[in-house]
Amino acid sequence: MRLFTALRTSAAVLALPVTGFFFIYVFLTTKAKIGHFDSLPWPAEVTAFVIHAPVPLAAAAAAGLGAVEGTRLRTLGVWELGPARSAFRVAVQPVLVVVLTTATLIAGIAAGGLFIAGVLPDVYVLQLFVMVVVLLTAHAIIGFLVGRRLHALYSAPLVSIAVFLGISYPLGTSNWWAHHVTGAVGHLGFGEAYSGPMTVAALLPTVCLALAFILAIGPRRIRAGAVAMSLLLVGGGLLGAHGITREWTSFAPAATGLAPVTCQGRAPEVCMPAVGSEDLRKIQPKLSSMTMKLHAKGIIAEIPTRITDITVSSVQRLDSTGKEWTLDLAAGASERTPWADMAIAVVGMPCKYPDWETLHYNTLWTARIMGTAGDYLDWLSRESESFQKGQSKEDLIKEMDRVNGLPPGEQKTWYVERRQFACQGGNPG
Repeated sequence: MRLFTALRTSAAVLALPVTGFFFIYVFLTTKAKIGHFDSLPWPAEVTAFVIHAPVPLAAAAAAGLGAVEGTRLRTLGVWELGPARSAFRVAVQPVLVVVLTTATLIAGIAAGGLFIAGVLPDVYVLQLFVMVVVLLTAHAIIGFLVGRRLHALYSAPLVSIAVFLGISYPLGTSNWWAHHVTGAVGHLGFGEAYSGPMTVAALLPTVCLALAFILAIGPRRIRAGAVAMSLLLVGGGLLGAHGITREWTSFAPAATGLAPVTCQGRAPEVCMPAVGSEDLRKIQPKLSSMTMKLHAKGIIAEIPTRITDITVSSVQRLDSTGKEWTLDLAAGASERTPWADMAIAVVGMPCKYPDWETLHYNTLWTARIMGTAGDYLDWLSRESESFQKGQSKEDLIKEMDRVNGLPPGEQKTWYVERRQFACQGGNPG
């Protein structure tokens, strides 16, 4: 059968207007949420986000359409026309068309998401797409073989539902390992991509299941030995994937640190992801001035030599101690740097359960030294319940003005005592 004829007669192509419309609708429901990638877009993160929901649907469609193709070839009597090799060759084209059709829908959704985010695909996006194509191929083969044995009138909807539930249902359970072995595309963060273990765990059970179907019901005659081997293959694939993922949480261990980094200046050297570094020349001198002022006032013991944005740092938490700091800088692309968060990070957590109302004084004093007191007060009015209900802006500013008139040594003492009071249930006076 020529490719053009296969395309013209394939159920997947004939159903494309319906499936295409449905996938467009799914994409439009997630379109509004793509906007949060604007300030710091990462192609693999955007792609994983937009295809997370469509992939189970595409896999179900591939299985169902594969079943229709299997029944169609059986009705045409292909399997009785010649040797098994010839029948296999004829069967390849219908399965290939199903895979190409469903993969094109996923590619279209990924392209739409990348276009809205304003980034181009890279090798990590290609990696995701290849993984999805392998999964779609496996499901199309399973559906095709089922449709060859059972009429598509009832086998197509049944296999589609089974595939969709098989991928989606485990995501709602508390068995974290099961989240990573169904082929569902997981969450990726900035600078992350699917690691080798993640890819193997996602592919292994489904690929083994497809191979088991080929072994068990692919031949013209079903043999007990082949069925037994296929069951071992399915069990081995599932156990192998479980062995990889049994200690994982809901977030799999992705490959990290893949985003290009740009650094600027000295004392401190400031490093940010290249994609969010448009304001780095403005941010670095400001951070240098801030750290010198904080050191002069005794807020920090030493001036850091490097400040790294948390999205490209090996330390995945805010840290303002020692020679190397980790802060949230990239969220401030286009002059939206969260200076209030930096003041909070500098003060840190003096104990496990501090009195936040007392600690507001330390943080506002730090923000005033940094020159960002207005940013912190704006943050406080939005985020702090105690500030909204009890503590007033006037009280804080009045105390800041008083401390500002103290000698430097007494200012340092006041700062230390306030932190101690915060861990003793609050300032008594």
